[in-house]
Amino acid sequence: MTSRRERLGIVQVRRFALAGVLLCGCGKSDQQPEGAPSGERTKEPVPEVPKDAPTGPFAAFDFDAAEASWQGSWVLEGEVAGKQVAWMIDGSSLVEFDGTTERKLEFSLYSPCQITYTDVEEGVTGYKSFVFVRDTLHAGLGSSGTVAGDAVIVCDGGKTYVLDAAGACLAWTERFDDWKSEPATCSVAGEGDARKFVVEGHEIAFLDDASLGTAQMKNNVAIKHANFAAAKAALASASEPAGTDAL
Repeated sequence: MTSRRERLGIVQVRRFALAGVLLCGCGKSDQQPEGAPSGERTKEPVPEVPKDAPTGPFAAFDFDAAEASWQGSWVLEGEVAGKQVAWMIDGSSLVEFDGTTERKLEFSLYSPCQITYTDVEEGVTGYKSFVFVRDTLHAGLGSSGTVAGDAVIVCDGGKTYVLDAAGACLAWTERFDDWKSEPATCSVAGEGDARKFVVEGHEIAFLDDASLGTAQMKNNVAIKHANFAAAKAALASASEPAGTDAL
């Protein structure tokens, strides 16, 4: 059992130790040590860059015109390769019919070569690459791209590549509509029908002067119909087994 004098000595030692900690802290800088957790700010934040901002990655792309081209009723490739669905798009409202059931989704033009469709109730967003070759829409699995102003923009491997007229290539990624870039290696090679976009060992062919797509994307032709009922009827007809009419 400690005496009163011993207890006072312990208290004094603790006080001196605390004072030493406070004095040592006075000279510390505000910089975080190397390897600090990513959630801690180590420098001033970079302003967010929306996709269609004048300083954004796709400033030359006409989002309004592309979104207008998507409006209406379509039969196109669904989430499963080789299985088609019917879509009706009205503004940002999207209704999908898979041949059995309908579901309501939210449509958005994500980038010059991808759209998103979101199940708001489930909190799930899907992505679909696309390209318009003149008036024909190609949409589904595969890489695609377009020419906007002097830039070639390609969606490939989860990134959006932008190659400018000077030959500088950037790979853009997005989080909560904040687009960030990093240097990448991409180029345009070949002439005429052999012209192609080369990135990370992949080749995406030019389908015309302003459109690009892999062979897989080229085969994913979306068919537009007069209305949703016509699209659903076309989907049902395409789903019928061969030889049904002869029965």
